[in-house]
Amino acid sequence: MFQLQGAQMLQTLERSLRKSLPESLKVYGTIFYMKQGNPFKLKALVDKWPDFNTVVVRPQEQEMTDDLDHYTNTYQIYSSDPKNCQNFLGSPEVINWKQHLQIQCTQPALKEAIQNLAALKSSKVEETECFLYMPAETIKKIIPSLLDVKKLSPQGGKPKAM
Repeated sequence: MFQLQGAQMLQTLERSLRKSLPESLKVYGTIFYMKQGNPFKLKALVDKWPDFNTVVVRPQEQEMTDDLDHYTNTYQIYSSDPKNCQNFLGSPEVINWKQHLQIQCTQPALKEAIQNLAALKSSKVEETECFLYMPAETIKKIIPSLLDVKKLSPQGGKPKAM
């Protein structure tokens, strides 16, 4: 496990995550705000550096004082190798499985690893699915490859799911 510190490391991570959008969107957005002064006092952990496979962004330990507050105890996860990220996520320095917590990710492939870990840690998993909608202008700026004319409604209404 390696904790990323400093603007240069976060910039390198952000550039790398940009190449993996939309799967890395949760972590990418959080890293963006960490570079702006880290207002939520988060830390970014990777399995190795600079050729990482898994990134976990989480609050610093001193911010996670209420074991029952799953809103404060929130983790954002991205992995380019979902099959092999289970060991990293199972490390006690990465995720505190003794607390109520929330894991946010945009990769359905991580579902099995998270469920396996929860079972190993005798934790119960409750899954929620959310959808993200963005204006076409925003998509053009961050992920132009997602802007597929075939998926947009000609009347400008609700777009088809991507």
